[in-house]
Amino acid sequence: MTVMEELVVWLLAAFGFSSLLVMIADRWASRMDSLTELSHEHYRLLVHNSEQVLERAVRSLLFRSEWSGKPVRITLIDEGSTDDTSRMLSILTREPYCCGVPVADSQAELVGAIVVDLRNKQEGA
Repeated sequence: MTVMEELVVWLLAAFGFSSLLVMIADRWASRMDSLTELSHEHYRLLVHNSEQVLERAVRSLLFRSEWSGKPVRITLIDEGSTDDTSRMLSILTREPYCCGVPVADSQAELVGAIVVDLRNKQEGA
């Protein structure tokens, strides 16, 4: 074999091996995506003037998610807060695990979700 023929054989072998690696990585990634879509835990947090407990509750859910290895989805439902809860919700909804829902849509899709009531109860109400 000449040097040129050896070079062509090496190039074809390298191309074939790299193609095989890309195919394996793609199958592995698609399998992991399908597993996370099926086995996530969905939490719905009902908040109203809950600025004191909201961040701690979200961090606790994220810690539990990391500890158990199950991905988590958190839906935040604000019921007209007058404190800084709205500002905290706007910051938290930037994260990929959180999404905010208007009060009108809060009763939709409650099936399969774990509802956590963080609403601040008013004295004498």
